[in-house]
Amino acid sequence: MFGEMSLVDFFLASPTMVVLAVCSIITVGFTIERVLYFMTSGTDARRFMGELSARLKNGNPQAALDYCNQQKNPVARVMAQGVMHMNRSRDELQQRLDTAIDLETVEMERNLGVLGTMSNIAPLLGLFGTVVGIIRAFADIARTGSGGGAVVAMGVSEALMTTAAGIVVAVIATVAFNFFVRRIRTRTAHLEDAREAFFTIWHQYMQARKSAAATRPAKAAAPARSAASEIEETLSSVLG
Repeated sequence: MFGEMSLVDFFLASPTMVVLAVCSIITVGFTIERVLYFMTSGTDARRFMGELSARLKNGNPQAALDYCNQQKNPVARVMAQGVMHMNRSRDELQQRLDTAIDLETVEMERNLGVLGTMSNIAPLLGLFGTVVGIIRAFADIARTGSGGGAVVAMGVSEALMTTAAGIVVAVIATVAFNFFVRRIRTRTAHLEDAREAFFTIWHQYMQARKSAAATRPAKAAAPARSAASEIEETLSSVLG
């Protein structure tokens, strides 16, 4: 109850409170949506990179790609791009990974603009409602020609409720916004660390491929040298 007005009556009498109620629903809804996103997409980046490294060291990029596709988290999606483009140069691979990290950052920042907007406009809406309420209270007093300290105080107290509501919405939005910004910075740092670890794995993988490619011609040439030696020995025995 607000003086002689019920909560419903107060909402009906103050359109600004209706707007602030909508803002509060939007703020809480997007906050819950972002919390669920970060809860379901979290992973241990170091453990993941260890599993990925083990599969690549076995010389099986397809197994590494399958492992990335099975994991539903930002690190896995970024590393999947790296595995699919392992045969490219380092500069091309880095560009591909940087683009993947940027896309994941955009996804993590989704709806944060709404929370930031609510944290800024909610106090202003509350102040607007207060000013309108005070104007209406004094207009009623002037129209009826009756009033006093109690009547003025009642009108001002009702008007100030919009400011209080706006501050509450702004506090929730600001706390949620700053919390998610911190989480995004942490995850982006983990993605960049995983990218550098992937380059180390990629370098070892390419070195192993080069070594294997260099070994195969040498093994293939060995039988040819043996055949040449047999022919030379045969000719030597024939020619005395």
